Amino acid sequence: MIAASQKSPPVRFPGLERVGPDGRPFVHADAPGGTQVVEAVIEAMAAYQRQGNASPSRVYTTSVEVAELVQDTRARVADFLGGDPGGIVYGLNSTSLTWHFARAFERTLEPGDVIVCTQLDHDANVAPWLAIAERTGAEVRFVTLDPSTYELDPRSLERAVDDRTKLIAFTRASNLIGTTVDPRPFVEAARATGAVTYADGVAAAAHFPLRQSEWGIDVQICSPYKFFGPHMGVLSARPELLERLTPDRIRPAPPAGPRRWETGMPSFECIAGLAAVLRYLGEVGFEEIQRVERVLRERALQAIENTPAIRLHGKRTVEGREATFAMSVGSVPPQEVSKRLSAMGVFVSSGHNNAVETVGALGVPQSEGLVRAGFVHYHSVEDVDRTFEALAAVADE
Repeated sequence: MIAASQKSPPVRFPGLERVGPDGRPFVHADAPGGTQVVEAVIEAMAAYQRQGNASPSRVYTTSVEVAELVQDTRARVADFLGGDPGGIVYGLNSTSLTWHFARAFERTLEPGDVIVCTQLDHDANVAPWLAIAERTGAEVRFVTLDPSTYELDPRSLERAVDDRTKLIAFTRASNLIGTTVDPRPFVEAARATGAVTYADGVAAAAHFPLRQSEWGIDVQICSPYKFFGPHMGVLSARPELLERLTPDRIRPAPPAGPRRWETGMPSFECIAGLAAVLRYLGEVGFEEIQRVERVLRERALQAIENTPAIRLHGKRTVEGREATFAMSVGSVPPQEVSKRLSAMGVFVSSGHNNAVETVGALGVPQSEGLVRAGFVHYHSVEDVDRTFEALAAVADE
C-alpha cells in the first residue's frame, strides 16, 4: 500500500523515476497543475492503439469493442463521481466542457437573470459565465473570499442569490490556495430559487470523493490528468438537465443521451486510460489516500512554520484544505523561485495559476502571483522535506 514514508515512491508512476543531474529523482511538486500518470494508464492507452483503432456505431468487431469501452467507462466515471452514466460527457478538458455547457445554458437566459460565481474558482469556472452574461444582459455576482480565513464568506452568498438567480458556479477546492469547499450552502441556495449548480471538481478529484448525487449537485466537472490519468475532461450532469438544454452539435448527432453533447468522436485511447486510472483508484481507495495526504499536509505546514521567510497564503490548519500551498518566499519573485528550484530538481509553479479572482481577493498582483507547491498520495515526506528545504535555501540567498 502507498504510504508517506522515507521510502522511494512505488514504480507504478514511471514519471517519478526520472532523475536529475545529482542522481536524485526529480520532485514533482506541482501536482495541482497535473499529476504523474499511473503505469496502468500508459499500458491501457498503448493497448488500445495496438489492438485496432475504430469508431463506434459500426457492426464490425473493433467498433463493437470501442462502443463497449465507452459505455463501460461511463459507468465507472459515474460511480467515481457519484453521478449517472446517462449524464457522463467526454471532452477535451474541463475548460472546453464548461464553455460548451455555458453556450447551451446561454439559450435559457434573459436580461436581468443572475449567475453566481466565487472568488476561489479557477477562471475556467468564471470566464464562460462572464461571457454569456455579457451577451445576454445577465448579471454575474461573486461570493467573496475572506482573506483572513481563506474561506468563502457565507454572508456574501446570501447577498448574491435572489429569485432571479439561474446558475450558481462554485469549486470543490481551490487550485491555488488549497481551501476545500462545502457544497451544501450552494446547493441549498440553488434549490431555494430553482437555480442550477455547477461544481468544478478538477482540483478536488485526486483528494476526496466528490459524491455528486449525495450532495444534490446538478453538474460537476473534472479532468483525469489531475488524478493520475490521461489529458481529457469529463462532465457529469443530471441526464434530465442535459435533455432540457440544446448544445451545439452536428445534425446527425443522437437526439438524446450524452453523445448528443460530444462534438465529434472523443479520444478513445484516453477513455481506455481513464478506465484504467479509475480501477487503480478503486484499488487504493480514498481512505488510504486521505491518510497519506494528512501526513503530507502536517509535514508541509510544520516546515512553513519553521521557515519565517516563507509566507503562506492559505489556511494553517490540516483540516479544510488539501496539500496545495500558495506562498511568498522572502522578496524573491515567484517565477525566479520556480526557476531556482527547478535547478535543484524540485518542480513548483508560479503565477496566478488561472485563479485570477483569488489573487485579486488576496491583494496579490496578478502579474506576479505566488509560488505554488502541491502534493498527492504518491509523494513521500522526503519529497515534502526537499521542497521546503529548497524554498528555504532560495529565501536565504
